[in-house]
Amino acid sequence: MPATAAPAVAPIQEASAALKREVAKLSISGSVYSDDPASRFVIVHGDVVHEGATLGPDLVLEQIRPHELVLRYKGQRMHHPL
Repeated sequence: MPATAAPAVAPIQEASAALKREVAKLSISGSVYSDDPASRFVIVHGDVVHEGATLGPDLVLEQIRPHELVLRYKGQRMHHPL
């Protein structure tokens, strides 16, 4: 059985207005990237969060990359620079 490809990740500039509003609410004050996914984290609103965390209604931190975050909002995937 072939693997199902994940939806494409577009730049935040191409995001819906609703997603841009949700991202604008985020107060990101730091991040750590590691080759080990379990060691990656972002500081959002003063809290340490890891990949898979819910950041707001329907907003999920899908992946932490070296210089960006991959966010998912209602099935729409976007990358947001750090």
